[in-house]
Amino acid sequence: MQTASGGLFGRDRELDAADEVLATVASGVPQALLVGGDAGIGKTTLVAHIGDRARDRGFTVLTGHCLDLDTGVPLQPVREAFRSAVDDRPAEALPPVVQRMAAFLQDGAPHRGGSALEDLGLVVGELSEESPLLLVLEDMHWADRSTQDFAVSVSRTMRRAVCLVLTFRTDELTRRHPFRQSLVEIGRSVGARRLDLPPLDRDGIAGIVESCTGGADTALVGALLARSEGNPLYAEELLQAGADRLPGPLSDLLLARVDALSVPTRSLLRAASVNGSRLDHQLLGLVTAQDDDSLDACLREAIDANVLRAIGEHLEFRHGLLREAVYDDLLPGERTRTHGLLAAALQKRIGETPGIADLGRIAYHWYAAHDLPAAYSASVQAGLMAYNYGAPEAIAHLDRALELFDQVPHLDTPDPAKADLIRLLADCWQELHHDHDRARALMQEALDLVDDDTDPLLASRVYSSYATLCFEFEGRLGHREAVERAIAYAEGPPSEELATALLTMANRQQRQGHLRDALAYADRAVDVADAVPVMFAESVALQIRGWIHRALGSPDAAMADYRAARRCAVRGGATREAIFTELHEAELMIDGIDPEGGLALAFEVRGRAPELGLPEVAAEGGLCAAMGLIHLGRLGEADLLLTDLLDEGMSPDYFWWRYPRSRLLHQQGHAVAALPLERANMAVIREATMLPHHEKLQHHVEVLVSNGLAEEALDIAREFGSVLEESESPATQAGVACFTYTAIASARAAGLPDAEELLAKADGLLEQAAATITEQALASWKGTVYLLARARRADLAGDPSVDAWRTASAACARIGAGLALGPRLGLVAALLVAGERDEARTSLPELVSDARAMGAAGVEAEATRLARRHRVPLSEEQAPCRLDVLTAREREVLDVLVTGATNRAIAERLFISQKTVSVHVTNILTKLGCANRGEAAALARELAPAD
Repeated sequence: MQTASGGLFGRDRELDAADEVLATVASGVPQALLVGGDAGIGKTTLVAHIGDRARDRGFTVLTGHCLDLDTGVPLQPVREAFRSAVDDRPAEALPPVVQRMAAFLQDGAPHRGGSALEDLGLVVGELSEESPLLLVLEDMHWADRSTQDFAVSVSRTMRRAVCLVLTFRTDELTRRHPFRQSLVEIGRSVGARRLDLPPLDRDGIAGIVESCTGGADTALVGALLARSEGNPLYAEELLQAGADRLPGPLSDLLLARVDALSVPTRSLLRAASVNGSRLDHQLLGLVTAQDDDSLDACLREAIDANVLRAIGEHLEFRHGLLREAVYDDLLPGERTRTHGLLAAALQKRIGETPGIADLGRIAYHWYAAHDLPAAYSASVQAGLMAYNYGAPEAIAHLDRALELFDQVPHLDTPDPAKADLIRLLADCWQELHHDHDRARALMQEALDLVDDDTDPLLASRVYSSYATLCFEFEGRLGHREAVERAIAYAEGPPSEELATALLTMANRQQRQGHLRDALAYADRAVDVADAVPVMFAESVALQIRGWIHRALGSPDAAMADYRAARRCAVRGGATREAIFTELHEAELMIDGIDPEGGLALAFEVRGRAPELGLPEVAAEGGLCAAMGLIHLGRLGEADLLLTDLLDEGMSPDYFWWRYPRSRLLHQQGHAVAALPLERANMAVIREATMLPHHEKLQHHVEVLVSNGLAEEALDIAREFGSVLEESESPATQAGVACFTYTAIASARAAGLPDAEELLAKADGLLEQAAATITEQALASWKGTVYLLARARRADLAGDPSVDAWRTASAACARIGAGLALGPRLGLVAALLVAGERDEARTSLPELVSDARAMGAAGVEAEATRLARRHRVPLSEEQAPCRLDVLTAREREVLDVLVTGATNRAIAERLFISQKTVSVHVTNILTKLGCANRGEAAALARELAPAD
């Protein structure tokens, strides 16, 4: 493919093969290179590059082109090829046989005295005596009989340094094409080698996009790859045309082969194009009213013309754009009628038991046929079935149903289709895991459709669904009133709707910190769901009960609930819910029960979920694993994993990605880089109707303190201390006290006035926590905050704190070495204040060494400053190097960047994607405090160890 920049993309394997052929020819052994592929696949561009390489080796390169019209002149491409050899030199300098052929080559006069083929063969031999010869004949599928005979003759009789290169379109070689036999004969020749050019892969199409536009666009590359199917000519034409249009010249090229077919076959293909690229033999018979024999004859003609091809047991258009060109060529009325015929035929065929795919096709065809009531009804049915199967296509069907709702009459009271649409809206929005705006829009639609005629259980379903949304709508009822309505509408005999309303209330009360009420609602939800029975609702209710037990400080009871929830989900066939409960188990294990086992389970779920068609669960498994890695101090692995999640499509604006990313950056010593992530997360927390997690607030305060924002840290303590003070969770009570003490200590260090009212409130919450916190809770991450709060309070009061910090450090170390770094730093500082320098002189160098090994540059820097302030010696080899803040992968990227390599070159060198390289380069610049790549490269060269 010759692009605007003249580049060749994705053909390294073919060029390597050509180099081998040229090397063989240069040694005196003749070769024939047969280059095949569909139109536009890049044969001419490849051969042009081969010609350039041949010239670099000292070859004479001659090229002739076969034409798609009959000029009546035999051997025209051969004449063209040899003419340049004649034109470039005076007649007396030509070999005798070439002089004899000069007139024949120049003016096309008949050759006198002997066979033209024999003499042309001698010309080939004479020219190859002077230098190796590369003879290229392009587009042999259009070659006349004489040119084909010449190619066969040369391939059989070559004896010297000759390379015969023939290009041909494989899509033109029908069963009865005259060149097929010649190709077989040439292929049998000694030294013949065939190169069939496959479609370009994503990297090849990306090269074309970058060449034509000057930039990289992942979405555009994916769209072009899908439509062009890797054909470079098609890709460039589509790129230049823009949007989704099929360019006129490309359409004409594709339709030329269809226009050559008989009228019945063209009619059949026009009908087939309406139903997609794959042909449905039975459906085509119903739509076209052709008998089997006539249908088979038309299909055979289309196969012979390479318009259709067989893939296993199916027939399909040879290329998706070929189907698109045929479809675009239909007249508007013809297109509408055909869609209607297909929809009716499909409905007749599937009867009363349609599948998801059938319903989706029917909805599409009725829509395209402008039968809006039928399209609306089919879209709702397709959406419900897709949702029940957990298929993401449910959203697309729902969108079409919403579009049509106001355009169709609703005569029945109650309207069954409207009820189905309301149910679909109430359930489907939850599938939009990261698209919050779209989810809210769908929930608004559901609330708008609920009226006095709506079935009470369906209304309950809508209000329960609304109450699970993270945000309330301005001007509408609040979540508390919504869930109360949901319960009131569903009260009566056990039902799925009542169980759902109860578990929704349980979840709301739990998130508001009202744990005892929440537990009562959860227990009732479990009983109702069990009585129905509805395993999915019972599983969710058990999960919520597990969260409540966890918040109350009973991780063992929480684990029992999670495992019971998984069993319920498995019995009910709810695969997605079952695997989500495993992630809850993994998180609880990472929290302290078995950190290494929890991490292994999170990775196991991450690997298994895609095989079950649940990529979003795999992504959540990655986030869970990332937190486990951070706790364990495996920061480099966490860094790679979070980058991998972006490569897999996770948005960097997703709250649950930003949080571990912010924690990682802060621990790596990049508090400045963590701050904008924290500000974005706090905006989400403030908008949500549920209480925030105390550990998120603790981290936020720490990032503010690290950035010197002591007054803002105090403001956060005031704002959220008031919000969380009514929580019944001892861990939350201790958490509020802990981040309040952190903010007050920072304010004191900054010379700000003491916040006495905050200190008193924090002390009261800490004492409340002391009365109810359990030993089990103290062994978990969420519970260790109580121990940390005790230690921080002692420091604020100026009391001895060594024992408190030692207890907190030991508890965190049992969960993870990374989690223990901060408490270890607190312990060393307490030892130095208490005058216990001997232990500090041993512990502080160990802490610096451990932090450096983990890549925790933040703790390392603080520990180093502490050592200098208290004159605790650190060994020479422990002096930090600026490059030590980089992960192993970032060091690899920097090593290649130093050579001046582009992101693409780095990606190829390290076998990673360009997007991943871009993320690593951004991290490197941030961590090293460099403004650009050149500055980073200079710093790396300066700090690199001497050889």
